[in-house]
Amino acid sequence: MKKAALYARVSTPSQGEEDKVSIPEQVQRIEKYCQEKDYMIADRYVDVGYSGAKSKRPEFQRMLNDAKANKFDLIVCWKADRLSRGMYPAAALMEIIEPLGISIEAVEENLDMNYFAMLSIVGKMELDNIKARTQSGREGNIKRGNNHSKPPFGWDYDSAIKQWAENKFEAKWVAQIFEWYIGGVSVYEITRRLNNYGVPTKKHSRLGWTPQKVSELVNSECYTGVAYYNKRKGVTNKPKDKSLWIPMSVPAIINPETWQAAQAKRQSNKSFSPRNTQAVYLTQHILVCEECGKSFLIHSGNSQARLVCRGMTLHPHLYNCRNPKTLKYQPIADRLWEGVKAVLESDGGLQAAIQSRVEYVAGKREAIERKLKELSQKTASAENEKDIVITGFRKGFYNEEELQRQLSAIKEDEQRYIAETASLLADLRLQGDSQTIYQEAKQLIPIMRQRLNGNLSNKDRQQIIKLLVRRALLNGFGDLTIEFRTPAPDSFASATSPRAGLPGYRPHPGGAGAPANHST
Repeated sequence: MKKAALYARVSTPSQGEEDKVSIPEQVQRIEKYCQEKDYMIADRYVDVGYSGAKSKRPEFQRMLNDAKANKFDLIVCWKADRLSRGMYPAAALMEIIEPLGISIEAVEENLDMNYFAMLSIVGKMELDNIKARTQSGREGNIKRGNNHSKPPFGWDYDSAIKQWAENKFEAKWVAQIFEWYIGGVSVYEITRRLNNYGVPTKKHSRLGWTPQKVSELVNSECYTGVAYYNKRKGVTNKPKDKSLWIPMSVPAIINPETWQAAQAKRQSNKSFSPRNTQAVYLTQHILVCEECGKSFLIHSGNSQARLVCRGMTLHPHLYNCRNPKTLKYQPIADRLWEGVKAVLESDGGLQAAIQSRVEYVAGKREAIERKLKELSQKTASAENEKDIVITGFRKGFYNEEELQRQLSAIKEDEQRYIAETASLLADLRLQGDSQTIYQEAKQLIPIMRQRLNGNLSNKDRQQIIKLLVRRALLNGFGDLTIEFRTPAPDSFASATSPRAGLPGYRPHPGGAGAPANHST
């Protein structure tokens, strides 16, 4: 007696309720079918609320794992599209069951493996049509004045009128944020005030407000009464051409003059940003609070520069990392530099750093080569998919327009695979050979030591720290831990050249090597 796996699926939870027909009826018909065929049901696999275009379905994945364990001889479903509505889940399924000789049968259809692959393509085409119709319907609703998009901070969605409606509490704070910003209050200070006052974000984030949220708010023109739909592309979130944007009328919270004043202030802040200062700080972008994981802000002021934990500053309701809250910058910077010097002057420290670079490169090359192999398989799969689509057209599954759309989608995938392959090959060339790196780095040790013995400016020291330090952790007790990295030989050599004055620092593509820990 053959052992069968029963598989049923519905796309939305509501379809899976008992008063609907999908899940109960699928299971009932499959059980009846197995009884008539004298199949023993080895297990039941039911996915509720998952699309057939996705292979990451809990029960679908459990069924694939059980197939590898030879727990059944065939899979029985109601229709082929219950198993897959796209090429990739179908490919994932067939990759496992074909070598094991596991077959597929459907209650409502006669199918074989080739036919199943064909139906998977047709199912994907149907999903594409549904997506296109859904998007078209949404755009039509927006143009007719029915705004179904989720509102940002300042509005709620009123389902009765199908429009955004002003949230009085949030709108008051929007106006206050713009007033503070135009008045010269920094984004960081606004963030601190909002969190101190306990103002919730739109999604009631545990962390509360962040500088990014505040910055996005004061840069959003929608608060003047005009918002846009269809601004960005799906998953990539890249902006679309402005001609494709669909304007939506929403209740204004501020007037256009206020928004223009905020944009003028934004431009002014960029020009006079502390980040544009000529002062050099050794801890900049390096020093991290070990207690909360946030970086340290540097307050220069009129006297000594001081360090302030970003977590305590922006989220005082969550973090209390140290007392006192601020630290003198210079003692921490001195300890950081002394720690770097100690490693550079130590044979063991440099040897460990070089070895970490060798191990990193070996691991990086292996990861790139594995990804290149995957892309090669995807490219071959795209070629097979084209053949199946063309065969489907010849057999009358769809018309010429649908054929061209499917071929165009496959061509886009192929072009993406080619671009990714070219990028990875370039990365592979940049990695270099681990043994060559080892020998070159050993030759650079005396050069670096000679450079250290010279009269180094703060800028020189900062560049050396950027080259060699991944981050420095400062805990609540004042202990400093430095995590080292070894840069690529070309940037290391140019930055340590006696004639270069350290201007040639260039971070290694893809990040630096594995850190070698050193505590001071």
